[in-house]
Amino acid sequence: MKAPRAILEVSGVNVRWQDILDIRLENTLYLAADSFDATLRNDLLLSDWFRKQQEVKIYFGYVENPQSWTKADLKHLFTGQIDGIKPEWSGKKIVRLIGRDYSSPLIDTEYSIAFENQTSSQIAGILSKKYGLKPVVTNTSAVADKELMANKKEWEVLQALADLEGFVCYVTKDKELYFGPRKETDEAVIAKLYNNGPGQVNCTLNFDDSAVGIVNKVTVRHWLGANKKLIEASTVNQSLLSAMGGQVKERIVYESKAKTVALAKEYAEKRLKEWSRNVVTAEGFCVLNSEMVAEKKVLCQGFGRFTGEYYLNQVTHSLAKSDGAKTEFNLTNLRPDDAEQYRQDLYDNNEKTM
Repeated sequence: MKAPRAILEVSGVNVRWQDILDIRLENTLYLAADSFDATLRNDLLLSDWFRKQQEVKIYFGYVENPQSWTKADLKHLFTGQIDGIKPEWSGKKIVRLIGRDYSSPLIDTEYSIAFENQTSSQIAGILSKKYGLKPVVTNTSAVADKELMANKKEWEVLQALADLEGFVCYVTKDKELYFGPRKETDEAVIAKLYNNGPGQVNCTLNFDDSAVGIVNKVTVRHWLGANKKLIEASTVNQSLLSAMGGQVKERIVYESKAKTVALAKEYAEKRLKEWSRNVVTAEGFCVLNSEMVAEKKVLCQGFGRFTGEYYLNQVTHSLAKSDGAKTEFNLTNLRPDDAEQYRQDLYDNNEKTM
């Protein structure tokens, strides 16, 4: 029978398996950093060796022989840095490490006015170089509107520019900053979750079909030309507004392609069509599945009218020697880029700051 295993590599050195008590790796949507939390034995004063900003790589998986296995048997899931070291001396001697991936410095840093008069791709390239990331950037031609970047962190700016260009932006475990169109492989189903009867259940899932977070009004804005003439248009889903007791749920979008009021109206109607749809969500867990990654697709079977394909918007892989390995996850029936209110809520409420 296969056994779950993990490797925690710090500055190129593997922490001994016998010193690992538990590891928890949280993989989220692009607006937030992936993060890890590991608890280790500290009998040999590992806490004296660890330092903030040390590079961390994490591998998860199952091995055929739990007594003889290597890194090649596992899947590389995370690369980042240590944010904090927390040794505890009462009772058992343990040390806890916390950290985030390489998007974290961009999340922590305010955007600089020095990057004005650049295209979206040029800004992505500049920020890649600033943080030692390999740029995987698709070229763009239009100069980015500085109003889009005001009072934002660098990562928020990159995400806003990606939305503007119809791109996605993320940092990979190989320390690449990807800024470009979504890949076709993102539409492939990477896991199947079953609820088909005795012996065929491989997960626990709870669904939620509600109107929480739905937008009933969208306003599109753009400042045009050197004089920054405001172009603005709004559209409202009247039936949804009535169903919500007249309470306006508005989202404001800055769109550089909205050169006229008519175009602004067109973009507003397009966004509202997506954001005013009811979103079905779910949360659950299964045995450790290292293939499950945020924004990828899973197929849920045997759940009545809720059977179908869903997108992962948060995944947590954990391995604890006290209670085994599992994968916890949240799902949505709309791609999280389309259900943008969920992305923004995640960033606002769960931003990883250590």
